[in-house]
Amino acid sequence: MNLSEVKKTLGVETINLTTVETATGEKTEWMKDWDNNKRVAVLIHKETLAKLKAKPECASLGLNTQIKQGAKGEYRAITIVMYTEAEETL
Repeated sequence: MNLSEVKKTLGVETINLTTVETATGEKTEWMKDWDNNKRVAVLIHKETLAKLKAKPECASLGLNTQIKQGAKGEYRAITIVMYTEAEETL
C-alpha cells in the first residue's frame, strides 16, 4: 500500500500531523492526527515519516488498528507502519 492508498483507506485527503507529547509535556518520537468527531488517532513514528518523505512512492505501508481507552472513552488508534520489502517474490 502506498500513501495515496493509505489516505483512501482512512477516508481522508490529508493527514495533519503534530508531535505527540507525554502527560508531562515531553515531546515523543511519534506524530499524530486526531479526529475528535470520529474518535480516531492516526499515528506514525518520526523514523517512518522520514523514510516516507525520502521515498514518497514507497509501496510497503500498512495500517495497524487498535481500540484504546482514553480520558473521554474508547477511540481507534491507527498506526501507519512501513514493512520491509521482500527480497524474493514467488
